[in-house]
Amino acid sequence: MSRYKSEQVAYSPLKKKYVPMWRLDTNTLTVTHFNADTQTEESRTYNTDFIRYHLHYSDSHCPDRLRRLVNDGKIIQYLDDMERKVSEAISRQVELWKQTDSCYQKAVLSGDSDKMLGLENCFVYMAREAVFECMVYI
Repeated sequence: MSRYKSEQVAYSPLKKKYVPMWRLDTNTLTVTHFNADTQTEESRTYNTDFIRYHLHYSDSHCPDRLRRLVNDGKIIQYLDDMERKVSEAISRQVELWKQTDSCYQKAVLSGDSDKMLGLENCFVYMAREAVFECMVYI
């Protein structure tokens, strides 16, 4: 069920009723846009865990922000920006740790790919924890 629907509506001849221009379903992580020009619905579903966490957090802590983004038709741009920025922040932090961690550097020098992979996975989870706190749960 879409909890967030834009106030702006358009007539859909296919459904034979007025439908909201924008809908956000926080359970399925889907944004649906009714294009009045082409009379079609376009959906975008997100699959990253941090978008799911952010939407559920926002739904319970700041629903007015989500409602405003849906009403203004800016929800897709907002979620796309968040997805890109969070991914980039995690990657940047992992790269910093790979360059400065002595255990990782020793694994690289010795060619120990299992150790390198294990440390990289550890770095990713550590970075996610820090980045989520700063960027996802806001």
